[in-house]
Amino acid sequence: MHAILLLSIGLFFPSITSEPRRDAPSSYSESYTILIKGVVAGTENVTEKTNANGEIVSSSEHEMLVSDGVETKRMAFSTRMVLSKSTGMPSSYAYWYTLGNTGDSYEVTIKNGQITRVLNRGGRSSEVKVPLLPDMVFLDFNVYHQYDYLIRRYDTQKGGRQTFPDFLPLIGNDVPVALTYIGDDKLDLKIGTLPIRNFQVEFVGMWGGTLAVNKNGRLVRLVIPSQELEVVRRDLLAEPKQ
Repeated sequence: MHAILLLSIGLFFPSITSEPRRDAPSSYSESYTILIKGVVAGTENVTEKTNANGEIVSSSEHEMLVSDGVETKRMAFSTRMVLSKSTGMPSSYAYWYTLGNTGDSYEVTIKNGQITRVLNRGGRSSEVKVPLLPDMVFLDFNVYHQYDYLIRRYDTQKGGRQTFPDFLPLIGNDVPVALTYIGDDKLDLKIGTLPIRNFQVEFVGMWGGTLAVNKNGRLVRLVIPSQELEVVRRDLLAEPKQ
């Protein structure tokens, strides 16, 4: 079925805008609509703020419908990532379910060249420690605004296909993710046009798709054909199907 969704279901299932808005120079927010087979299946809302230490604190809320092929259920979760002022790399990340009372979650800390992930599932905790690899990125399943941070690692002067080790907290290890720049384009809006940059994105050996970002490197649209998945900035979705 939809691999990126089913991976999360198997481990954690609770019982069951124009250009992005900027409220102030240190604040950013955006909303996305998630579609599967062209039908609305969920939403993602993200807010970024700069704290007193100059770190970027990114918080997001997510709701989506997921299917195991037999029945469809609702999943809801929140995330929080802190990114270093000097490097733009995460120093901590947390993901927790907000539907039901399972308490399932995971927390990641990055310090002194080491990643520590603590997984809380079914009332039990487990810990994994792995080294922080050069050029490592942090792009979590089902957390689509994090493509913003992946795009920032792409060297536009070098171009071509660029591959990064992506740490996936759910599995406690990394997989290669690749970006390839494929050209610029424009989206027609009701008033004017929106310039975008297009990329091919691959979780190597797993799946591939296309990614569009605006001039600031913020996610505009993600399409993954093998999962029949589309994520689009909410203000650009004309008439979503229900």
